[in-house]
Amino acid sequence: MRSARPIKTQRRHSLPGDASQWQRLGLRRASQQARQSIVGSGWSALDRLLPGGGYPAHAVTEFLVETAGTGEFSLLLTCLGQRLSAHPDSRIGLVAPPRPLNAPALAAQGLDIRRLPLIAGGDDGECVWAIEQMAHSGGFAGFVFWSDGLTNTALRKLQLAAENAACPIFVYRDLACAGQRSPAALRLAITRGDRGQRIEVRKCRGPAGARLDGLQPGRDRPWIFMPESSPATRGFETHAEACNDDGTVARPAFPPLAPR
Repeated sequence: MRSARPIKTQRRHSLPGDASQWQRLGLRRASQQARQSIVGSGWSALDRLLPGGGYPAHAVTEFLVETAGTGEFSLLLTCLGQRLSAHPDSRIGLVAPPRPLNAPALAAQGLDIRRLPLIAGGDDGECVWAIEQMAHSGGFAGFVFWSDGLTNTALRKLQLAAENAACPIFVYRDLACAGQRSPAALRLAITRGDRGQRIEVRKCRGPAGARLDGLQPGRDRPWIFMPESSPATRGFETHAEACNDDGTVARPAFPPLAPR
């Protein structure tokens, strides 16, 4: 009699044993997507749009803005307030904002401006280095960074800083940067529509391409443009002097970084 041939079993392919190794490369099991740590945006409609129900908590989120000054910073106010409430001993760094911010509007949203230090650097490299150092200190619950000239390498440094510090880093860039490659975990394009802002998911850890119309954070806009000759462009030295007589935040609370 002919001997029975053994039945071949289907071979399973498995990922490396140390999940952190392949997660750093951006690889995740689809079944684990919903379990990723997230930060609520403060907008229920936007949370329903985002994979996982919010912004990634330990990664970089890019806001690609078509027209600056149309309420794009308002999208983050509730989220930032929640981060400060959840981490009462921490701060949120505002790095290189291109225009003065309206301090009373921020305070009206429940944000303690004494816990929102403004940081300026001589160039993008110094700003990225500053974020890395502050993230390493463990005293920050997040960062907001405005820059259109970030390189892929700089974004990777920010992504690593967010992972190591277990805090989100939000980056505002011009919509023209959407065509550039980016290691950011989430990229949102913000444009103006007839009914308000239009938000489109350009990249995420999960299915992209979703779009939300009609969100209007600009109605409570804390972002203002001011002439360079305005008194608000003169700086302040301490947190107690953070508000000028006209209620605006002046220049960064810290002087430009010295050469490394």
